[in-house]
Amino acid sequence: MADSREEEDDSVDLILRHVSHRFPEDLARGLLGVEGPIEASVLETQVSSRHRELDRTLDVRVGGERRLFHLEWQGEMPANMPFRSYEYQSLMALAMAADSRAGAQLVPPIESVVVLLGGREEPWPPYGSYRLSPPDAPFSGVHFRIEPVYQRTVAELAARGPFWLIFAALAADADERRITHVVEDLQAKLSRDAFEELGIALAVLAEADRRGRGLRSVVRSLLPRELVMQNWIYKEGLEKGVETGRLEGQLEQLARLFERRLTRTLTPGERMTLAERLRNQGADHLTDTALGLSPEDLTTWLAATNGR
Repeated sequence: MADSREEEDDSVDLILRHVSHRFPEDLARGLLGVEGPIEASVLETQVSSRHRELDRTLDVRVGGERRLFHLEWQGEMPANMPFRSYEYQSLMALAMAADSRAGAQLVPPIESVVVLLGGREEPWPPYGSYRLSPPDAPFSGVHFRIEPVYQRTVAELAARGPFWLIFAALAADADERRITHVVEDLQAKLSRDAFEELGIALAVLAEADRRGRGLRSVVRSLLPRELVMQNWIYKEGLEKGVETGRLEGQLEQLARLFERRLTRTLTPGERMTLAERLRNQGADHLTDTALGLSPEDLTTWLAATNGR
């Protein structure tokens, strides 16, 4: 059985992958610091499938200009992060060059961003680097951006947009009063579905706070009971030995299939139901269910407690 720290890391990793897939524009807008129109989507590449350490790559267009963001979510800064950033950017550049068409830009700009959820108290520099060239030669290598959300204030995270408030319980000045305001603000400004998605993420990430401020119980007390229960179901799957990487890919494919059949986005509760039934019934059975039932019957099936 994995220890509690590993289970917690798995749940954090899974929820961050999920919300970044659901809210790519909000994630990218906060990274770029722009408020105007933006297009962003998750980029699926052979590089991503070969290197399981990669967390997310966003394909972003702002003002007609394209750039790629390679994102890493980390509880603490890994010692090999500089080389990993260099390796990924090199492989991504080669993959993009191989896929490019004549007359198109050979390789769009690529930026690596490491989002730190915890670690040292000493402030981090804006960028890290991996150097290939000798110290006395012009720099050749890769720089990567460092985003230590746990060293930001709640106000600084809020300034980046609602998505970034999922990290509020990790912020340097987080306390019960500020977290209460965050939850109330999210509920007032977001649609119900968006609030549920980000509320679950906030609850999961509150458990990653290493400062021992007791904010996990504060967040849970502020969220609707059904969201807290979904969080427990979510973690229960990991505690029972879910093969996270394999099942995550299956869940994403099944979710897209169900959403195409329903012609709408799954609610957080329906997605949690789908994840639970994937563990119990397998991907083949759920695929047959999605293709064999009408949209109306699929909605009923997702709402049923017995999964039949």
